[in-house]
Amino acid sequence: MNKTLKFLLFFSIFFYQNVSAQIALPVASNINKSYIKKQRDPNGAPGKNYWQNRSDYYIKVNFDPSTAKLKGVITIEYVNNSPDTLSKVVFKLYPNIYQKESIRAVPVQAQDLTDGVAIEKFSLNGQELDTKQYSIRGTNMTVRSSKILPKQKVQFDIAYSYDLNRGSFIRGGQIDSGAFFIAYFFPRIAVYDDIDGWNEYPYTGQYEFYNDFGQFKTEITVPGDYQVWATGELKNATQVLKPKYVSLIDQANKSDEVVDIISEADLKTGSLSDNKPVKTWEFQADNVTDFAFGISNHYVWKASSLIVDPVTGRRTRVDAVFNPDHKEYLPVIKYGCKTVDLISNRFPAVPFPFSHETIFDGPTEMEYPMMVVNSPLEKPQEAIELTAHEIFHSIFPFYVGINETKYSFMDEGFATLSEFLLHPLIDSTVKLNYDVTDANAVVGSEQELPIMTLTPQLAGRARYVAKNLKPALGYFYVKEMLGDALFNKAMHYYIEQWKGKHPTPHDFFNCINTGSGVNLNWFWKSWFFDKGVPDLAISKVNSTPKKHEIRISNLGNLAVPVHLTVYFKDGTQKTVDSSIVCWSKGNKTMTVSVVSTKRLEKIILGTAFDLDVQPENNIWVSPK
Repeated sequence: MNKTLKFLLFFSIFFYQNVSAQIALPVASNINKSYIKKQRDPNGAPGKNYWQNRSDYYIKVNFDPSTAKLKGVITIEYVNNSPDTLSKVVFKLYPNIYQKESIRAVPVQAQDLTDGVAIEKFSLNGQELDTKQYSIRGTNMTVRSSKILPKQKVQFDIAYSYDLNRGSFIRGGQIDSGAFFIAYFFPRIAVYDDIDGWNEYPYTGQYEFYNDFGQFKTEITVPGDYQVWATGELKNATQVLKPKYVSLIDQANKSDEVVDIISEADLKTGSLSDNKPVKTWEFQADNVTDFAFGISNHYVWKASSLIVDPVTGRRTRVDAVFNPDHKEYLPVIKYGCKTVDLISNRFPAVPFPFSHETIFDGPTEMEYPMMVVNSPLEKPQEAIELTAHEIFHSIFPFYVGINETKYSFMDEGFATLSEFLLHPLIDSTVKLNYDVTDANAVVGSEQELPIMTLTPQLAGRARYVAKNLKPALGYFYVKEMLGDALFNKAMHYYIEQWKGKHPTPHDFFNCINTGSGVNLNWFWKSWFFDKGVPDLAISKVNSTPKKHEIRISNLGNLAVPVHLTVYFKDGTQKTVDSSIVCWSKGNKTMTVSVVSTKRLEKIILGTAFDLDVQPENNIWVSPK
């Protein structure tokens, strides 16, 4: 970068710092009350009075694959850390999406419609509740009994059962005759927070989840020929696995090489069997927001591990568990390990927070703490991007407790960013050919909704754009402007402040401002809060014997970076780039000077990641 460009960049940053200081982000009344109560700080950090409630779960379930019946008993220890006296407690019964009367946003096969979760016994602090003390409406169950005082700890005990879905796989269910992924399978207490109180959004199968952090101790009883993979640490490996497989797991925990823990040969020879009719697998996970597990009697298991924290030498094991008929799954273990490595060392350069990550073969794409379900994909580009996307969710929402139900762009945007940011580093031999045309087709149209629109209010073509693609591009542009080092520094500040907690979008925006030392309110407001049109154009080209001046006009009202490729008559070319800072003054034009005595052939404005609703005005061709 020459001295003139350095000066202009410095001047622009200085200018927009002053301009941004005068721009305040809109703050809703329910969020503002938390600032008034000092529960959240305007600089982005949790306030001195920040609080959140906690639920610890002790679960015992028995699952019969032949009938798909799940029976469970659960003890929940709940601590009310809020300053409020709770006159009710809201539970989530997510399997009730298959209840006949439930409202759903996704189709369900008739064979999967049930009477929902059967509550067979329900007690609070040892006192059994009768059916008049709680009500069930769809996926919400509300208990109205004695009040729970601030700082009070109570215990709920529930015995329940339900029939697992076999044909309609909505983030879980039967995969084939001998494989199941079982998620959202237990009654849980909804989040009660300082923003909304109880999270009473019903689960309709479309938008995702918001759960408190806690400890999970889980016992899973299945037929003896089934293996179990789950959130948390397997605590009784020697009781459910032969010594050979315990040794192989230990080897994988210490090795950078891929270890075949369960091979096709093991499945064919039946060497896994020890003739026990049933086995109970015990897992424990600390300070996580959820628990899920997968079972199979015919999946292979590949594993490897890597150092994720060079300071402590801590390792994370990555597992790929899949149907051996799905040969396209073979490279997934490599993609998974590389993704964990990049998260730990490149972006956001935070040591991977969990001891293991299991990639489980199933007919969907979904994330859970320490686990993802990924469908087998034939195209390497799609498999790489899917693996990166789902594993990146380990940071958001499972390390930083995003409210996905309301603010899905806070985690989906970053997971989408990982698709095109990490892809070239996972496997450089697989060409990245990312498509942002969905966003170009929606932004500026009457269907567009601001990114800050609450997720349950999103619909149609605007949904994917507002919660995935447009926020990902916004983060990408900020990263380009700040540079990798400063952007990672800001991300570290945000993650450190909110790991194990529940940030709002305002907490994120303010943390990035504080962590980077750069006030980006001008960008946050226009890109996230407002609707806008991205439309840059090459409006004028003036050439002299020694240089070429190219005027870029912002015909829309959004800040998009300027990336020019200048082609000369002699076949050479030159690129000239300017980040979004070039629009920070509110100016509508900017001029780029290219010092060269060569004659121009053509100029192209934009890259595959620059939104622009009129690409036809992004090309200038020299007159004949």
